[in-house]
Amino acid sequence: MKIIILGSGVIGVSAAYTLAARGHEIEVIERQPGSGRETSFANGGQLSYSHAEPWANPDVLPKILKWMFRDDAPLVLRPRADWDMISWGLKFLLNCNARRAHASSVSQLKLGLYSKKKMEQMRVFSGVKFDNRRDGILHLFSQPKEFDHAIQQARFQEKLGCPAEIADTKKCLQLEPMLEHAGKSVAGGIFQPLDESGDAFTFTRELAERAAAEYKVVFNYGTALRAINTHQGRITSVTSDKGEHKADAYIVSLGSYSPVFLKPLKIRVPIYPMKGYSVTFPANHYTPSLSLTDGEHKIVYSRLGDRLRVAGTAEFAGYNTAVRPERVAPIVRAVKELFPRCEFGVPEAQWACLRPSTPDGPPVIGKTPYPNLFLNTGHGTLGWTQAAGSAALISDIVENRPTEISLDGLTLERYA
Repeated sequence: MKIIILGSGVIGVSAAYTLAARGHEIEVIERQPGSGRETSFANGGQLSYSHAEPWANPDVLPKILKWMFRDDAPLVLRPRADWDMISWGLKFLLNCNARRAHASSVSQLKLGLYSKKKMEQMRVFSGVKFDNRRDGILHLFSQPKEFDHAIQQARFQEKLGCPAEIADTKKCLQLEPMLEHAGKSVAGGIFQPLDESGDAFTFTRELAERAAAEYKVVFNYGTALRAINTHQGRITSVTSDKGEHKADAYIVSLGSYSPVFLKPLKIRVPIYPMKGYSVTFPANHYTPSLSLTDGEHKIVYSRLGDRLRVAGTAEFAGYNTAVRPERVAPIVRAVKELFPRCEFGVPEAQWACLRPSTPDGPPVIGKTPYPNLFLNTGHGTLGWTQAAGSAALISDIVENRPTEISLDGLTLERYA
């Protein structure tokens, strides 16, 4: 079967590699000059399979108004006359209740644990090297109330097969000795032993290179998609600035731009860009080795060889990808507060991306009203984490085979 994949980020490339390894003819259309140049490029570096709690949960509701107009807040909303943002925001608020947050956590964890299994297979089978560390992630909390909430979530996830260790301050220092010099108190932490870290861009780029070399996957870089064409209820082709492309099946993995191309087909998928930032520093003697998540500031730390990647914040500002200094500054302050001895100078790089976020959290994977059009998009902050599992699922769906895990809570039908 010939399959065209729209988008060459980590989601699209993982699906391309998986489907090509199964014997399909794959063509990928990507507007950037290479794979992984947008949301996958400089993300937080975490493979956080254990991270299941969605942004939309009852605990976040009291904080939204407090955060809304603060430039240093973990979540910032830039009010604008944008119906898509308003509609998405209303759906988000409707999901901020215990029942829906519970259901989304189950879906996220199910996909996360499945993705760990599939990532391990993909890592070994492909031989890709990407500064991978498989020694877990430590979630840190400075406020006892936030720590208590995290403990409840961890115990809930343990019942679903996700182990976690509740770490007091002493244990946190044992896991990451550099925290001994922290400039703020550490009330405790949750250690997730299943989680990993690494360089998502290197992974995506090298996996694409192997897909092309080993399985003859065709990557059309520098090719801007213009339209998805239909006739009599099927997709007949896609049009790019280079011409027309035809296949038997088509997969949309366009991240935050998925709704733009699906709307003309009357497919409404509630995905909206959540802008995130990252800063990359050269590592030094006082740089942490273990991947960390700062629960207070919603910032993650990952050691990538001789670099430290620090990423976080969520900003709703439409499709604006400009790096705003006032949003980078809180990340830099948080680093200096937690690791004052690092004495970081000017960052190597500052970067912003648009994370394709659904209002309830889980991505959208599966069929559409068009029998040869499929969705693998909307992974939010967990794109790399869920990429390998999503690739296996969409491959089974395209091949009309039973999936290894249930698709409940992951398909477009949940928004009907």
